[in-house]
Amino acid sequence: MYFYPSEGWLDEYTRLLDESDALDDLSSGVGFDFDGSIHLVIADLPLETTTVGDLPEGTLDGLPEQVRAGLAEVSLAELPSMVDERARSGLPERARNLLDQIETNVIDGALHVLLEIDGGDCADAEVLEVPATRDADFTIRGSYVTWREIVDGRPSASALLTGDLRVEGSQLGWLQYATMFQLLGDVASQVETTHLFEGNSPSAGDVLVDEAVRHPAAVHRFAHRQAIRTLSFL
Repeated sequence: MYFYPSEGWLDEYTRLLDESDALDDLSSGVGFDFDGSIHLVIADLPLETTTVGDLPEGTLDGLPEQVRAGLAEVSLAELPSMVDERARSGLPERARNLLDQIETNVIDGALHVLLEIDGGDCADAEVLEVPATRDADFTIRGSYVTWREIVDGRPSASALLTGDLRVEGSQLGWLQYATMFQLLGDVASQVETTHLFEGNSPSAGDVLVDEAVRHPAAVHRFAHRQAIRTLSFL
C-alpha cells in the first residue's frame, strides 16, 4: 500500500506506466510536436487542517506512542519546524521521510511532478523542488481533492470538462493526445493507495459527468489502438 501523495507512490505509478501496453499504443507520435513532458500540479494540500492525529494508520509506524500522543494536535504545516534535526535523526524512517517530503517538496501548498513519456514508457517521474527551472509541453493543475478523486477512479476527462483540472499548453496538442492523458489517470487508479488526507464526496453533477465520460473514453482507447495496428500493416 502506498501513501498518496508521496515519492513512494510516484515510484509505483512510474512502474505501472512502464508496464502498460496501452501506453505503448497511445503515446505514438510523441517526440515530434510533443516531447512527452507533462507537469502535474497538485495544489491546496490540506497541511494546515490535517493534524498528526488525523494521519492514516501505518503512517507513523515505529514512532513511540508517547511522542505520537504529544504531536497528535499539531498540524502537518507546523510539524517540520517543531522537530529539530537531532530529534528527526532518531525517528523511524517512514516518519522521517514524511517530514522531509513536507519540508522539501511542498511549495506554497502544492506538489509539482514532471512526467517524461518516451517510447511508450515513463522515462522519468520527478518531484520538482524548483518548478520554474523546468519547462514542459503541458501543465495540468488541480486541487488535491480533484487528484485524489482521479486516483480513486474518476476519469480525468470528466475533471477537465467540469474545470476541476486546467491545462496549459497547445490545445490542439492536448486534443491529439487526450486519450493518452486519460490513460495516465487510469493507471493512477491502479496503484494500491492509502490517502494521507481526507477528501470530499463528489457532487451529484460530477457523478453524472463521470459516468457520461467513462464508457466513451474506453471505446475511444480501443478504436485508437485498432487504428494504429491497422496502419502498421499498410
